[in-house]
Amino acid sequence: MNLKWQINPEVLSSKIDEEAILMSFEAESYFGLDPVGSRIWELLSKKPVTADELVVHLMEEYEVNEATCREDVQRFIDDMLAKKLIQQVPVSA
Repeated sequence: MNLKWQINPEVLSSKIDEEAILMSFEAESYFGLDPVGSRIWELLSKKPVTADELVVHLMEEYEVNEATCREDVQRFIDDMLAKKLIQQVPVSA
């Protein structure tokens, strides 16, 4: 089953310069994202997306090879899931 990712609706975010600041009421804490993490967050805020879609967008915008980009995107997803800042959305075939 493919998965799409979306921002947890309980999380508030704001962009300051090139960085996103996230506030999680569930975790009772806030987090800052670097410019690349902020760009991923921005893509997630528009609509649910797959990891593959994120990789395609980021490779178009940044000079990065596919393997590194996939690894970084997966690390971002894993980190955001662990902090309950994003959630999975099942995709029908």
